[in-house]
Amino acid sequence: MVNQAQRAFHAWNVLIECAMARRSITYGALAIAIGIHHRPIRYVLGLIQEHCLTEKLLPLTILVTDRKGQIGSGFSAYDLNRLEEGLEAVYGFAWQAIENPFAFAADGSVYGGLINELATNPSSSGDVMRLVKSRGMAQVMFRDALLRCYDYRCAFTETSFVEGLEACHIVPWSICAPEHRLDVRNGILLNSLHHSLFDKDWITIDLEHRIWFADPEMTEEPYSAFDKMISVDLHLKKMRLPSKLALAPGAEFIEKNHADRGWCF
Repeated sequence: MVNQAQRAFHAWNVLIECAMARRSITYGALAIAIGIHHRPIRYVLGLIQEHCLTEKLLPLTILVTDRKGQIGSGFSAYDLNRLEEGLEAVYGFAWQAIENPFAFAADGSVYGGLINELATNPSSSGDVMRLVKSRGMAQVMFRDALLRCYDYRCAFTETSFVEGLEACHIVPWSICAPEHRLDVRNGILLNSLHHSLFDKDWITIDLEHRIWFADPEMTEEPYSAFDKMISVDLHLKKMRLPSKLALAPGAEFIEKNHADRGWCF
């Protein structure tokens, strides 16, 4: 399997050198620098941009352009009307003080292999987390592992628009033990709307993996037909589980979610 994380490790170093030298680099030149064809460079830049967005770092990928000096709209993560401002910010940032977030892959560890490990052997999540270290990269890996577990479909609605699917932690990242941050049993693959409702305590699941909505009687606010369809109509329905039941949401995480959030059944 192609090791995009290892490629991202090398590309990160090249981009840091560019930033320190106050210069941009073309997609083709970056591809040559890390020893690949220019076409798959977008996958590498996608990992780097995802890390920068997650960690709220400046958009390092803004330094990469086509042969005409144009930045690809998918890899700017910045208002292109303020391009010069963005470039100056990236040039002036202390990138050398930040550890390469893809260092875990520098020795050849295969990204796809790690995803497969998370999606087949969740008890290894602590070992993978210690290897990855970077929260941004870990979040990306957690989502990719859940996509694999749930066959690329939302657990509540079965929607398969991958771009709209997110990794929802049952016990939030900020309070769960490090070894549970990448444990797929502490996650659910949800569309972005239901992820937000879950995080804001409008919706949860019980130990039988049924969906519970906080206001099934619709007493707290006016509901449109669409509101009702995505909330009340899901109440007590069973969520879609991974094909391997051992990867389904774990009782310990569900119970902690209920205790911390005040859910009573």
